[in-house]
Amino acid sequence: MARDKLGLEFTASLPETVQAFNDAMDDYMVFSGEPVGHLLSTAEIDPDFAMGYCLTGCLRLFGGVSAAHPRINLEVRAAKARRGRVSAREQAHIDAFETAAGGELCQAGQMWDAILVDHPHDMMAAKCAHEAYYLVGEAELMRQSVLNILPAWDDSIPYHGYLLGMGAFGLEEAGEYRKAEEMGRKALEIEPRDCWAVHAVAHVMEMEGRRAEGIAWLDGTNSHWEDARWLRGHLWWHLCLPLMETGQIERVLGIFDDHVSDCDKDMVTRLNDCTSLLWRLELKGIDVEDRWDQLVDLWADHINDHAFALADTHIAMTMVAAGGEKKLGRFLESQHAYIEGDDSTNCQIMETVGRDLCLGMIAFRRGDYATAAEKIGSVQKQIFRIGGSNAQRDLFRITLEAARQRIA
Repeated sequence: MARDKLGLEFTASLPETVQAFNDAMDDYMVFSGEPVGHLLSTAEIDPDFAMGYCLTGCLRLFGGVSAAHPRINLEVRAAKARRGRVSAREQAHIDAFETAAGGELCQAGQMWDAILVDHPHDMMAAKCAHEAYYLVGEAELMRQSVLNILPAWDDSIPYHGYLLGMGAFGLEEAGEYRKAEEMGRKALEIEPRDCWAVHAVAHVMEMEGRRAEGIAWLDGTNSHWEDARWLRGHLWWHLCLPLMETGQIERVLGIFDDHVSDCDKDMVTRLNDCTSLLWRLELKGIDVEDRWDQLVDLWADHINDHAFALADTHIAMTMVAAGGEKKLGRFLESQHAYIEGDDSTNCQIMETVGRDLCLGMIAFRRGDYATAAEKIGSVQKQIFRIGGSNAQRDLFRITLEAARQRIA
C-alpha cells in the first residue's frame, strides 16, 4: 500500500506511483500541467494503480469528453480489472467512475460523497463530486458536499485552501453570495494560485452586477492564474462579461482573439466560452466578423458526443451562426439518435431540456423569434439541469428576452 500526500492509502506496486498521483492532484487543484499524462505514464506500467485510471477517466469526462469515447471505455475497463486487488475505498471510486461514465453524474456525485463520510480528507472524491454536481446543475448538492466535510479540515492539511475555493463556488451557485465571497477570499489568502477561488468571487460580482469590482478583481489576480491552462480562458471570459456591459467592446474582442479562442478541439469547456461570448456580442449588435468560422471545425469533432446538454446547445449555436447547415443537420440527427437509443439521466436531460434549447437557439438565429420564445420558454424553469453555472446559463434568459422583445 502507498499513501498520498493526505495520508490516504491506495494500491500501487511502484514507488514512483505515489509521486505521479500527488503531482496529478497538484495540477488538478490549479488547472495546470498535464495531470492525465502524469497518471497514464504510471498506470500503464503499474499493474495495481486503479486510481490512476479512475482519475484520468474522470478528468476526461469533466472536461467534456463523451462517455462513448474509446479512451473512457478503456479506462473504465482497466480500473474494473483491478477492482479485486484494491481497497474498499478504491473500489468505491471505481464504482463511482463507472456510474459517471454511464451518464449518471448526480448518482456518481452521491457515491463520491459516500466515500467522504468515512474519508473526509479524500480530495479526489471531494473534487469529483463537486465537478459531477456542477455538470448537472445540482447547486445545493455541490454546496453541501463541501460543507459536510469542512469541519474535518484545517490549515495544517494539504489542499485546505482549495477546498475552501470549492466551497465558495458551491455557496455562490446556491445564492449565498456574502458567505461565498468571504470564503473565496479566504481561500485565495491561503493558496494564491487557487484560480477556482478567483472564479467563485468573480461569479459573486457578476451575479450582483458589481461590474467595476469584477473587472478590478480579475485584472488584479491575473498573475495568479495566467498559468492555469485549463481554466484561464474561462476567467478571461468572465472578465469580458462586465467589460461588455460597460461598453469596452474593443477590449472584449482583443481578449477573445488573444485568450478565449486560444484553445484546441479537445477543450470543450473552453469552446463553450468561445461560442457564448460571440453570441452575447451579437445580441448587443456587434459584428464579430469571421470569428464564428474558426469555431465550426473545432466543434465538428463533437457533433456525435452529447457529453452533456450545455455543450450540445453551444454546438447548435455555433453551427447555425456560422452557416454550417450540413453539420447542423448531422448534429440534430445524431442528437435524436442518442435520445432514442439511451436511457441514462444525461439522455433524459437532453430529451426534456437540451433539445428544445437547441431548437430555440437555432430558431432565434434564423429570425424565427416566436419559435425561439416558445422553445426556450417551455423549458425555462428546467434550464439549470443542463449543467454549467448560473452565469453561463444566463445566456438563455437573455436570448429569450431578446426573442420576446423582437416579437413585440
